[in-house]
Amino acid sequence: MLQTWHGTPLKRLALHRPGFDARRAVAVVREARRWDVLLAQGPYAARVLTKAYAFLRRPVWIEGYPRNDVLHTDDGARTRRALGIGAEERVLLYAPTWRDDREAIVDFVDPTTLARETDSVVLVRGHSRTLLPGEDARGPRVIDVTGYPDTARLLAVADALITDYSSVMFDVSITGKPMYFLVPDLEHYRGAMRGFYFDLLDAAPGPVVRTQAELSRAIEEVDPSIFRERYERWQRIFNARDDGRAAERVVARILDRGFVDR
Repeated sequence: MLQTWHGTPLKRLALHRPGFDARRAVAVVREARRWDVLLAQGPYAARVLTKAYAFLRRPVWIEGYPRNDVLHTDDGARTRRALGIGAEERVLLYAPTWRDDREAIVDFVDPTTLARETDSVVLVRGHSRTLLPGEDARGPRVIDVTGYPDTARLLAVADALITDYSSVMFDVSITGKPMYFLVPDLEHYRGAMRGFYFDLLDAAPGPVVRTQAELSRAIEEVDPSIFRERYERWQRIFNARDDGRAAERVVARILDRGFVDR
C-alpha cells in the first residue's frame, strides 16, 4: 500500500491534534501499520506526517504529488468549457477547509457579492465533509464545484485561490497563482480547535484578511508581485519536488522495489 495522503499539513493532524483520545490514537497507529510506503510532497511534510502517524520504520518517498503533475500542463481550457466559463472571464476559486464544529461549508463569503465586486466568476469548493444535498452555492456567476471530481483541474482553471487553512494552498502554489487567505476565525481555529504547525501570518504568500470587504479590496488593489519573495520561499520549502514528473518517479520506484511485476 502506497499512502499518498491528501496534502501538506498546516493544521495539526492525528496524534498531534488537541484532545486526541487513546482510542483514536490506537486507530491511527493501526492504520499507519498498513502502509508499506508513505509519499510526501516535500521534506517538511515528511517530517510532520511520519511523527503524526507514528510511521517511523518504513520508507518515506519525497517525490511530490502525482496528482499535481497536471498543473504543469493543463491550461484549464477544457474545464472552463465544461463549466460554461468564457475564456476571458476571471475565475476565483473559494476553497475553505471544514470545521470540526459544523457540518456545512463555512459561510464567510457571499459568493454572489464577491463575483459582482470583483467582476469574476466565483467557484465554490466545499470540503468533502461538507458535501450535503441541497446545500449548493447559488447566484449569478457563481458555480458550486464541491462535487467536481478533480481539484487539480479546478486549480488549473482558477486565476486566483481564496482559502483559509486548507492544504490546497500548497498545491496551487506550484502554479504561482495569487492566493488570498480569508481567516475571520483565525484565533479560535488555531488556538481552540486544531492548532498549526507554523505561523500562517508570518509565512502566507498572499494577503491575509478578516472580512469579505477586505478580501474584495485585496483582490482589486493589492499587487501580487509584492509577495514574490514570500511565494518563492514557500515553494522552496513545501513543494520543490512538484515539477510535473512526480508520477514518473513514483512508478519507477514501485517497479524498482518489486512491488508489482514489470
